[in-house]
Amino acid sequence: MKHKWLNVLIILAITAGFLWYVLKDNFNEVIETLFRSNIGWLCLALLAFCIYMAFDTLSTYGIIKLYKKDVTFRFALYLGVINKFFCGITPLSSGGQPMQIYELKKKGVPLSTGANIEVQAYMMFQIALMFTAVLSIVLDKIFHIFQYIPVLLPMMVAGFVINLVVLLALLFISFSKNFNRSVIRLIITGLSKFGLVRNKEARIKRWEDACQNYYENGQALLRNKKVFARGVAYQVLGLIAYYLLPIFIALAIGCADDLNVLNTFVASSYVFVMGCYVPIPGASGGMEAGFMGFFGPFVAGSELSVFVLLWRGLTYYFPMIVGAIAFNVYNGKGAMKKAEKLAKDGNAK
Repeated sequence: MKHKWLNVLIILAITAGFLWYVLKDNFNEVIETLFRSNIGWLCLALLAFCIYMAFDTLSTYGIIKLYKKDVTFRFALYLGVINKFFCGITPLSSGGQPMQIYELKKKGVPLSTGANIEVQAYMMFQIALMFTAVLSIVLDKIFHIFQYIPVLLPMMVAGFVINLVVLLALLFISFSKNFNRSVIRLIITGLSKFGLVRNKEARIKRWEDACQNYYENGQALLRNKKVFARGVAYQVLGLIAYYLLPIFIALAIGCADDLNVLNTFVASSYVFVMGCYVPIPGASGGMEAGFMGFFGPFVAGSELSVFVLLWRGLTYYFPMIVGAIAFNVYNGKGAMKKAEKLAKDGNAK
């Protein structure tokens, strides 16, 4: 969070460059298409995003209730909203979880417990993400939705592999404590012999503590199987709503002739998986390019430009603005500095 203003400037610069790119050749057509958009369909697109947020909140809310019985759904929704803001202005969406832990701390949840909640919520999301990704690939292969798209499909495959490795590592660390310790010691000892790691024992201790934390969270999820299963199901339903959202935007601007539920779902899933590890705040640039690439076979010209502008505005800029307002109204003056200090203190521990 220390470089938040630099991140904001990066986002603004990339956004300005993207706007110039999509508007430079057909500015009048884009503006005309934008102003004749059907408000009713746009409202349904907004509703789809709200459904996504509601299911995402329900997933996290179930975990929070295990540790803090008096927390309301409204507060859990607030956590989800500010998460969109802080994830949006930090590389690899790294700022959302510390801010949620900060807010949980104010409700009387210890930092360690808040971290546990975030770990468990992330595990459920990652499982749901990979489930929908695998489903999309299967549907694509069965119905031959996409042929080879240079650059984009390899990037999607890379994103899929990264997410799969993260999920497998997460599950492995969470459910195999003793083997993890042996592997950690072996890897760090080997790296130290080549001078790539200093303070070997301190580094081993840090990684062992992290693995112990994940292991304890894995055991907590196993003890609460119903909460875990519901949480994953909620995340899957939320992602489905998110992936189908573009078809309502396409209907709003009159470019849905070649789109249907199936290809919209698959294309959106590919864009989301591909953009997860773009190392720029909000994955700016990468998400827009991916969206235009995967939806390009179905929508063209000025309509594609309006399509991506409305989609990005609704799924990224709108929740970021709402999250920023909610955080500062709820916390008052100096909220950002207090949050950064608490996040720094928590990391130091």
